[in-house]
Amino acid sequence: MSGGSVRAEGLLLPGPRASGSYLSATEALFAAAGAATGDVSAVAVSAGPGAFTGLRVGMSAAKGFCFGWGVPLVPVPTLLALAHRFPGEGRIVCPVLDARRGEVYAGLFRWDGGELARLSPDMAIAPGLLPGRIPDGDVLLCGDGVPPFETLFREVLGDRAILVLGDEGLPRAAAVGIVGERIFRGGGAEDPRAAVPFYLRSSGAEPPRSRP
Repeated sequence: MSGGSVRAEGLLLPGPRASGSYLSATEALFAAAGAATGDVSAVAVSAGPGAFTGLRVGMSAAKGFCFGWGVPLVPVPTLLALAHRFPGEGRIVCPVLDARRGEVYAGLFRWDGGELARLSPDMAIAPGLLPGRIPDGDVLLCGDGVPPFETLFREVLGDRAILVLGDEGLPRAAAVGIVGERIFRGGGAEDPRAAVPFYLRSSGAEPPRSRP
C-alpha cells in the first residue's frame, strides 16, 4: 500500500500450510512492488473477530515483521475491512463470518459520502437473529458466513438481500491494507508489544474484549 493504492497483493491457500509460506510470499510481494523493507512505515493486520488460531498466527506474524523492521502495528477490524470491499453510496453492508458454535460474527455499516460508517458494534449472534438487526432497505451480505445460511437470509430478507457468494465475498489483504493505511494516517498505530487480537467471543482461554 502506498498513497491509497495497492502496489501488490498475494493470496495464500487456506489451511495449515499458509503459516509456513507467508515469508516467501512476503518476499514475492516486495519484488512485485519494487520495494524494500526500509520502505515500510507500518504493518496492518486483520485483527478479528475470526478463527482463534488464524488470528493468533496472523498477529504473531505481523508482530514479527514489526520487530524486525522497527515499525508500528496497525490492527484492522476484520469485518470493517471486509465491508470496505463493497462500496456504493447509501449502501448498507453486513459482513458475516462463520463463528461456529451456532453463531456468526457480523457487523453493520453504511456508505455515506465515500466513507464507511459503523451502524452497530461487531456481534457474535445466531444467524436467525441477524436479519432483525438490519435496518430497513437493501443490504449487501458478504463473507463465508453467508453461503451456509443463504436460504435463511433470502427467506427472511426477500428482495432486500444482495448476497455475495463464493470467493468474491471473502476478505482480502488489499482491503486490510487500504483501511490500515487510513487508520495509520489517523494516528491509530500501536506498539506491537501491546497489540492483541479482537476475539469478540471467549475461546475458553481468554476473556472476550468489547469493540465500540
